[in-house]
Amino acid sequence: MSLLVNDRMLWPKGRRKAFTLSYDDGVTQDIKLVEILNKYGVKATFNINAGLFGQKNTVSAGKKEVSHIKLSREEITAIYKGHEIAVHGQYHKCLVGMDIARCVDEILECRKELERLEGKPVTGFAYAFGAYDEVVIKALEACGISYARTIEPTRKFDLPKNFLTWHPTCHHDDERIYDLADEFLSDGIYFSFTTPAKLFYVWGHSYEFDQNENWDHIDRLINKIAGRDDVWYATNIEIRDYVEAYRRLVYSADGELVYNPSTIPVYLGGIFTKEFIEVLPGETKKLLKPINM
Repeated sequence: MSLLVNDRMLWPKGRRKAFTLSYDDGVTQDIKLVEILNKYGVKATFNINAGLFGQKNTVSAGKKEVSHIKLSREEITAIYKGHEIAVHGQYHKCLVGMDIARCVDEILECRKELERLEGKPVTGFAYAFGAYDEVVIKALEACGISYARTIEPTRKFDLPKNFLTWHPTCHHDDERIYDLADEFLSDGIYFSFTTPAKLFYVWGHSYEFDQNENWDHIDRLINKIAGRDDVWYATNIEIRDYVEAYRRLVYSADGELVYNPSTIPVYLGGIFTKEFIEVLPGETKKLLKPINM
């Protein structure tokens, strides 16, 4: 016989599913993407190159050539209202192979400019070209970056062990994305030693919908996932901050009490029970009893 504890992380309000998106480059196609997201009440994170505001170019990358026009500095705040903006490097440089001083400059200058626009700290990041190494990670730490998204798909719904190498579930053009969406939305038990809660994380570039002429694809995907009471729709930073609040919880030696030192309410439950508790900021609370198995 074993005891299954009921101190695993659940999403806000006891939900077991969370959905987040991340889109790079801050281009004009984001305007249409934001309209789709807002229509369905879904949040996303947009990763911006602050040194390239207003730059006009095209992109093909082996596909149909389309416009790659960066939004202007004046447009950013209004267009992304209700969403998150994050650092993507001042000039979209590949940081791998650079010394730490140049990495810090590329990261920090972008962060400072975005914070001037937002009027609040901006600590999210997405790696340009998905490229990173240990030097880059050290630079991110020195710059106060709290999470950094890669482009390496997990095709799973697990939480990152290290938020500075946060791997998404998949790209929006992943051939398995609708199967993954069905798996995510299912109410079947999700076995994880960390938490029974699932995180579906999709990334991409909005100009790719012009290249592939498939704006209906993202509309259909968001429509499929949106509007559900059992899903938390969050930005990347909201996900990170919530998980970190959970990881900061302090437990009594006998495993019966939990204290929340953070400023964020945290919800706890188990794999085989629908019960959960809410632990408010500064609160000490009795945990649910373990289940005999």
